[in-house]
Amino acid sequence: MPRPPLLVFGLTGQIGAALLRQGLPLPALAVSRSAPEAADGQGAEPAGADVDDDRPPAAVAWRRGDLAAFDSPHAHEAALSLGPLDAFAAAVAEGRVRASRIVAFGSTSVHAKADSPDPQERDLARRLADAEAALREACARRGAACTVLRPTLIWGLGRDASVSRVVRMARRWPVLPLPLDAPGLRQPVHVDDLATAARAALALDGRFAALDLPGGERVAFGTMLGRAVSAGAPRCRVLPLPWRLARWAGGRGLPRGLAARLDADLCFDDAPARALLGWSPRGFSPTAADFPA
Repeated sequence: MPRPPLLVFGLTGQIGAALLRQGLPLPALAVSRSAPEAADGQGAEPAGADVDDDRPPAAVAWRRGDLAAFDSPHAHEAALSLGPLDAFAAAVAEGRVRASRIVAFGSTSVHAKADSPDPQERDLARRLADAEAALREACARRGAACTVLRPTLIWGLGRDASVSRVVRMARRWPVLPLPLDAPGLRQPVHVDDLATAARAALALDGRFAALDLPGGERVAFGTMLGRAVSAGAPRCRVLPLPWRLARWAGGRGLPRGLAARLDADLCFDDAPARALLGWSPRGFSPTAADFPA
């Protein structure tokens, strides 16, 4: 496997872990600052990935490295980014990453946080939008197909910074106040569904598509928190906190942007993803296995 057809960045993250369980669709070179210890730094160490069916595992060659310093003279059949979109877009625009098909994860934060009262969240939304535009322009210039995948709140491996973070707090504290009546709708998406979408996107032809990937159920913010704690920390007693009080607490311990969105419906159209990827995500019915210690 001197030059695997698939180049991957961010495979050690939560979506990468789900992909390794499913099996990558092509032999891959994975570049990561936290590559497994078995990797020799030259990408010569293949590793098998467990799969859920009878397909043979795809080989993964690991190379320890940083995307900011990555520069390959070789073009790959496909490139997949599971990490920060702006750093990957810069590498593609500068010609340091070259492939005939590109799939990159962004976020629905490009929509949801554009008007946030938190300047850091507004900056995140701007950087996501700029990165998408840079990818679109670079891929159009080179005639490469490009798909940007925008997930909503991710759950399923206990590694996200949203519902799993709340579960971790609930495991530490016997009583936890939460705004269980917060009415704003959310569409949390399971990490395994995102891995399936990435595999499908790698087979797409065409030029450029940016697809929102919401989960399969619209659930109120407070209900989402309650289900997560019930599944992952059943011994914790949840103390209902009125959501208006929680919103007033924004800037007093609760992030301002999150507090401002407690009654906002953050729902996204997944019809394009269903048409292009066969997107069919599960609803939000977590179990203890979705929040490993």
